[in-house]
Amino acid sequence: MSRQSHGGTIRGVHILALMGIVLAAMAVRATEVYTTRYQSLPVLDWLESQPPLSESADLPAASALARGLSRALPLLVISSDVRPILPVFGPPAVFQRTMGGVRDASHIELGSPGSFQTDQTPVQARLDVIVFNRTVRAAAWSELMGREMDIRAPGTGMLETHVSGPEEADGLWVALPSPAGGIATVVGHRGPVGFMLQITFFRRDAESLADRADLSARAETLARQAAAEWSDRVAQHTLA
Repeated sequence: MSRQSHGGTIRGVHILALMGIVLAAMAVRATEVYTTRYQSLPVLDWLESQPPLSESADLPAASALARGLSRALPLLVISSDVRPILPVFGPPAVFQRTMGGVRDASHIELGSPGSFQTDQTPVQARLDVIVFNRTVRAAAWSELMGREMDIRAPGTGMLETHVSGPEEADGLWVALPSPAGGIATVVGHRGPVGFMLQITFFRRDAESLADRADLSARAETLARQAAAEWSDRVAQHTLA
């Protein structure tokens, strides 16, 4: 009886040890999923709690920075003036995550002069500006946006192709040619200021693949130019 009882105790200990290992592995995996998909990383929370607590105190409001797009695209007019936004990654985005350390954020839309239906304006420009407290937050947001864009556009679920090189400061994606027109998106940050600029070229009679490819090329060119000019103005503030 004593040997049988001892053997049963050993088997029980083994089972408990195995269950402990399984539960520990599940806890580690759950933590990995949570930190990468749902919330800001704890290490960033810790870094942000160290001095300096804010690197953006002297920067203009996000709304003022967003309106600066009008200077970069003087031929377009404001079709939807600045409004505040809450930077989050939600459906249809693959990563579900809130963004911490945001001071303020704004969105603005520009379009060709004239009366057009919202989705048929010949040239459209949309800009999200997010002013973070710290540069490390802006860099983390920009990196996460890049990972998301490589899968699909977080706001629309649209498939886009990464066309910028590894040596470029900003990421650039171009949507596959479609009846919606040519769409190019630039994502990056300047110091604690993160931004996403999207340019759309639309032409009602662009039915052939060649016409759609031409619209995509135009959108890519203008997106590069507008992002460069707008971000140069922001850099003057962030580096001052």
